[in-house]
Amino acid sequence: MVLDVGKPFVVLLAFCSPPAVSRFQTWASTVTVPTPTCRCSSAPEMATSLCTSWRSTSLFAGLCLLCLARADWPACQEQNTVMRNAGRALFTNLQGFGATVGCFQDDCQNTDKFVASSIESCTKVCQSLPECEFWTWGQEEGEQKCWFRLGDDGREAGEGWISGGRSCYPPGQKAVVMGNNNCWVEGFNYDTCCDPKFGPSGNSQCWDGNFNYDRCCFPTDEL
Repeated sequence: MVLDVGKPFVVLLAFCSPPAVSRFQTWASTVTVPTPTCRCSSAPEMATSLCTSWRSTSLFAGLCLLCLARADWPACQEQNTVMRNAGRALFTNLQGFGATVGCFQDDCQNTDKFVASSIESCTKVCQSLPECEFWTWGQEEGEQKCWFRLGDDGREAGEGWISGGRSCYPPGQKAVVMGNNNCWVEGFNYDTCCDPKFGPSGNSQCWDGNFNYDRCCFPTDEL
């Protein structure tokens, strides 16, 4: 992919969809940015390196990050990049997605992180949270964790960390619902049955001999 902002237009190749190209061309026709070319290749480490080197120019950095966001998996990953808190941590109930350990203050019902088995756990949960804009995968206190962010204000270099936007996920991956999807019939769902406000056993009106808190309020697949 090539982003040429040395002229009042943007050329997007390779990874961007036709609608994305059209939008950028329309926007770029209204501005002139006196900055050299940013080249984002299919090699993720090259794309990340080049985009990082130009972040001092905020507008240009934004174009580079969008270049990465439109890239295919795994080229969309930002290698050696971490999203610190910076007031943009996404605290929410991650227990319903399967988070059990490594949560903030050991409370997985109000956390911005959890211990995960793979980077795909980060992308799947972020994709499933409407407020999530960025995810980060890396080692904290000897454990591999996913972090979730509302924005990238805390972006910085971090050896061994990998970050990405909510649109950066493996092909075919879909958002998931909280809890056990097999339980959610006849109008019942996670919010009506498992919300923390109902206490440690959930909403008693949801349960019978077939459905119960332990079966329904946790997903069948581990993160």
